[in-house]
Amino acid sequence: MDILEKALVLRNGLPQIASNKIDCSLAPIPPFRGNGPIRLVIVGQDPTIRNAAQRGKIRCTLNLDREHGALRQYVDRICLGLNLSLENVYATNLFKYFYTAPPSDTPEVLAAHLRPNLELLKTELSEFEGCAIITLGEPVLRLLAGAKQKVRNYWDYKGCGFHYIRTEENILNRRVFPLPHQPSMRKDFYKNSLQKYLRYMSSIVDADSVAQTMK
Repeated sequence: MDILEKALVLRNGLPQIASNKIDCSLAPIPPFRGNGPIRLVIVGQDPTIRNAAQRGKIRCTLNLDREHGALRQYVDRICLGLNLSLENVYATNLFKYFYTAPPSDTPEVLAAHLRPNLELLKTELSEFEGCAIITLGEPVLRLLAGAKQKVRNYWDYKGCGFHYIRTEENILNRRVFPLPHQPSMRKDFYKNSLQKYLRYMSSIVDADSVAQTMK
């Protein structure tokens, strides 16, 4: 059974919650997988955009099948900063199916449905044990690492330094580098800090690679 089949079985077994029901009229969205060796995993929250009429046009996680889309261009910038290309990327969502409304509006629904989706994500990512993991946006960051987490606190905000989320500090139990979602890049702080954070991330990942080759 592939990941989409598992996501469909999972979705159909979840309880519906009145404040934001699962939209079963749309199929779960498949992950994106580059054609080269995978070195970077990107985790988003879910595919439910606010414009309901456009949801049926989504065919791939983060719209990475669209060459000129805003998300695709953002991911291309991330890859460039890490000396990678889209061919080295695997992108998926924690919740692969749609809700009636964007579920960030109803955090109680996400909390109720988190556990089985988390276990599916862990299984999915077990193939990529040696890869760096990025989260996109604060909603998914907070689900994985705590409700009070902010991306900026890992991005040298007011001199706090650059950091990543350690394995013991998140329920994914993997080292995670938090990035803002694409719309937040309009803010000067994130716009001016993206390349600095990617250089920091590269230094950590490259150090790991050297350590592995010396074993």
